[in-house]
Amino acid sequence: MIRQKFSPTAGLLLLLSLLIVVSSSDVCAQSTRSRGMGGAFIGLSDDESAIFYNPAGLSQIQGGEASIQAKVNERDVFDWTSLAFTGHIYEDQVDNKFSITDYLEHNILEEPIPRRPKYSYGVAYTEDNRSEQFGQLVGGEFLGTSRKVQDLQLAFGTRFPIARRMLAREQLYGGIKLRHYSVDRWIRSLQQHSKKDSTSLGIGLMYHYNDRVTGGLTVDNLIEDTDGTYDRRDGVSLNLGTAVKLTKGTTISVDAINVTNSARADEQQYRIGVEKKFIENDLTMRMGSLNGTLTLGFGMYVLPNIRVDYSYYDGDVVSEHHVGAHVTFE
Repeated sequence: MIRQKFSPTAGLLLLLSLLIVVSSSDVCAQSTRSRGMGGAFIGLSDDESAIFYNPAGLSQIQGGEASIQAKVNERDVFDWTSLAFTGHIYEDQVDNKFSITDYLEHNILEEPIPRRPKYSYGVAYTEDNRSEQFGQLVGGEFLGTSRKVQDLQLAFGTRFPIARRMLAREQLYGGIKLRHYSVDRWIRSLQQHSKKDSTSLGIGLMYHYNDRVTGGLTVDNLIEDTDGTYDRRDGVSLNLGTAVKLTKGTTISVDAINVTNSARADEQQYRIGVEKKFIENDLTMRMGSLNGTLTLGFGMYVLPNIRVDYSYYDGDVVSEHHVGAHVTFE
């Protein structure tokens, strides 16, 4: 098998990222699996969570996927639930023709390059409800308020044709994401509701350098339209991520959120996560850091196409336990 060398520069960048810790903010991870990895998923995005993190990742998924995720503790204070689904439109069946590249891929390489879909799509819906009691616990902008959020996201991805050397593993993916975000806040001191409806468009890119190193880039709220009495705009946010497969079954992922420190966007965040697979990939352990806050998780296949995930987020005030069910088909 032909192996690509691991770049010392990539290892140095990962080491530096491990040392970065900044103040916490209200940006949360979007799936049970990614939560266990500190939310570091932009450069990985290899399941239905790509809808949230990097739409370009949808086209690296094989088959369709669906999931349901939920926060399971103290739901009367902080209730979070999410549903996601992905699918593909495949390329037309090609004629069987002899190709030296195909022959070598399928007879020499241990892991042949899989045939990718032409277009991929995904849809996700999330509800995030936080009571006045939650505001009393965490303070800040939540004090004296309750908040209900409805978040609908629609994403599309595709693979860009690029010139490849024989047996090279390079791949380039792109995607777009449409998001409609609705917030309804009840402010007790004013005895009134404050509302915000936002529709935005974001883009994403993902580059597979080889079987071990991938990189991702997303731009959120590239185009945005906001209405309502709660009219704070989210602002354009540039986000970067990378994932490195250290050994077979062990992956480390690092993300930087809002790297340009845009004033109207969410606060900067640095996330790092590790995922280790055991027992022929049936059991996976995860650990991460979301701005210095510990996250833990695991995943287990209960059936060949059904995985159950758990994650723990050690928040300063409110600890979070999430569970999820992930299903693959086709």
